[in-house]
Amino acid sequence: MGTVVSTIVILSQLSMIWKENVFFRWGTRVAVGFALVYTAFSNLWYLNSRVYNPVTTKGEFLWIIPVILGLMMYSRLSRKYAWLSKYPTSFQLGVGVGVTTVAMLRGQIIDQLGYTVRDIFQAGTSMELFNAIVVLIAVVTVISYFFFTREHTGLVGRSAYIGRVFIMASTAVLWAGDYIWAMAMIAGILSFLINDFIKGLLFGMA
Repeated sequence: MGTVVSTIVILSQLSMIWKENVFFRWGTRVAVGFALVYTAFSNLWYLNSRVYNPVTTKGEFLWIIPVILGLMMYSRLSRKYAWLSKYPTSFQLGVGVGVTTVAMLRGQIIDQLGYTVRDIFQAGTSMELFNAIVVLIAVVTVISYFFFTREHTGLVGRSAYIGRVFIMASTAVLWAGDYIWAMAMIAGILSFLINDFIKGLLFGMA
């Protein structure tokens, strides 16, 4: 039954290749519905294991605070009490901005600069040294490309041009990675249809 249902939903999504149709819209609604139900039951399990059990068995009453904040978000469903949702929203934004700011500064700036310079001095082979120098040149030239307080002429203009080449190359690599990921998804879907549905279910060759 699972194979049949999965095959029907997959074929409904693949029918979009032909054109937008009723079968595709039905499959999309089914997929979204299953995702919502799965999310709802996952959240209930999470509340039971991380909130209800610790509170009732271990006396960890601090878990009640995030539950109350979460329930206050539903006050937006009422015009009279919608103002209550501002408190959990503000708390969530404050914590999120604090955590992401520190993570971005460390992961995308401090650590990135450290690895860029460190690789030059820690290179064990000539190829590693060459790669480290290329990375350093790419970082400097790409930064100069986004240096808008001075006109891109002379040395700055040549550096910005090289930086633009690196940006185009990295964008092409990212696009190729997304393309390969999509092809891998299609290969997995076709493998399921051929091996599980056609060979396994229709011809009994599983």
